[in-house]
Amino acid sequence: MRPLYYVLLLAVMSGGCAEKKATVIPASPQRPQRPRPVKKEPSPVKKEDPPPPTILSPRVGQEEEDRLKQEAMSRIDGAERIVTQIDQNRLAEDQRGTFTTLQSFLSKAREALSLEDFLRAFNLADKAQILAQELLNSLR
Repeated sequence: MRPLYYVLLLAVMSGGCAEKKATVIPASPQRPQRPRPVKKEPSPVKKEDPPPPTILSPRVGQEEEDRLKQEAMSRIDGAERIVTQIDQNRLAEDQRGTFTTLQSFLSKAREALSLEDFLRAFNLADKAQILAQELLNSLR
């Protein structure tokens, strides 16, 4: 074991006095600049209107469809009658927000009727009628 120790000690002593060479780190290469994109002039092609949105309502029978259509129209009419009774000048800020939501529901219900999406029209008209009645009750 001692002879191995002497050999290691001799190797460390002889190698410990070596000169250290200066190390130069090369500068990082500069990135080439990308050319700026050229703006293209829009082509004079006539754009067509997008197709109407796909109706995602479940399929129902003709009788059910007729019933939903009648109910939706009835609820839209009912909500509109209530809206005519509401004095918009008496509405507080939060009530104005409710009134705006109510008008949005009515508008979307009419749109759904025109697209023959009667289930959606019924649901929107129902929400509009409930909001209208609650808003009217809060003013009394």
